[in-house]
Amino acid sequence: MKLNRLPARRPHLKEVQSSKRSAMKTMPLAASHDAFLFHLSSRRGRNTRPSRDIHARRQRGRRAFATVSSSSSSSSSSSSSSSSKGTASFTSSAAADGDGGGKKGKSGAAFMTQTVSDYEAKQRAISASKWIYHWKQNFGPISFDLIGKYIFSIIMEVCLIGLVLFGLDIVLSAVSSGFATTSAAVGTSKAAVKAAAAAAAAKAATTAKIQNVFLFFFFAFLALRSRTFSILDASRPKIATEIKLKEQKKRPEWTPPAKVFPVVWISIAVLRSLSSILVYEQVGKLFCFPIMCLVLHLSIGDWWNFVTNKEKMLGVSAVGVLVVLSSAWFAIYQYYLVLPTAGFVLMPLGVWLCIATALVWSIWDINKPRMRLWPTKPL
Repeated sequence: MKLNRLPARRPHLKEVQSSKRSAMKTMPLAASHDAFLFHLSSRRGRNTRPSRDIHARRQRGRRAFATVSSSSSSSSSSSSSSSSKGTASFTSSAAADGDGGGKKGKSGAAFMTQTVSDYEAKQRAISASKWIYHWKQNFGPISFDLIGKYIFSIIMEVCLIGLVLFGLDIVLSAVSSGFATTSAAVGTSKAAVKAAAAAAAAKAATTAKIQNVFLFFFFAFLALRSRTFSILDASRPKIATEIKLKEQKKRPEWTPPAKVFPVVWISIAVLRSLSSILVYEQVGKLFCFPIMCLVLHLSIGDWWNFVTNKEKMLGVSAVGVLVVLSSAWFAIYQYYLVLPTAGFVLMPLGVWLCIATALVWSIWDINKPRMRLWPTKPL
């Protein structure tokens, strides 16, 4: 009687993997590598799959074997190498062959013995150094030297213009007192006194007109050329330069044409002169708190021109224009307290600076990467 032989039990996949893993641990490096590749090539159904799938499986096997060999060789590196922890050493596949130098391995076939944890630590250190460099470049530490330089330039300009205003007060008071003494030296009769009073009034009116004309041009010069007293190069760009800068930097679509800016600033200079004359007529002197508030605004504006047009720091310019706007509205408020008409005359300055502030912040926002908002130390 013929007995039917039962088929042999097919081993489970986990048992096969564990047996091959234990066999590979006991083999030499090159032999285990060859056995691993042989295992990949002798899998069931090799002839039924396309050749590209076999190549892909072999590539995945090589990458997996590189990870296994790196972890296994790192455990034995303490006895065979005296290199420090975290450094990479390489072992050629030709030296690992067991045929005693009969066949040479492929050129460049090497396996890195650095552990995965050391490699990840090194990558984290590299990314951290890049982040620190980027932070220093764009959001670095504040340069207190530059801030001190800016504050010193503003204070110096305010002091110089204040000295000029104080000297003009002395000259104008001397001129007015000279006319008063000449009118008082006339005869004592009533007719002579009336004639002298009329002559003195006419001279005072003429003197007041001359003073107002002089002060108008002085304040106009101060509004347009206050940078003369600045220690910084606060010159404004010309129209041709403004057109070139408009081509180099991105600007919003609602940006006014370059020819509009000189017209606007000349008109604002006229309003500054008229409002300052009204304040002078009420206070009686040039060196007073309201006019010095306008002088402070002009000095801050000159500093802003230096930062924007010379140093080309859009971020610092965006923050600085807020300071310019605040100083302008503070001067308008002080003029309004002295004479409401003077405050209303100067108010278009604040309205225009609101538009300019929106324009400056829009330019800073659309020009990528955005520049830092504070002055930093150069690297």
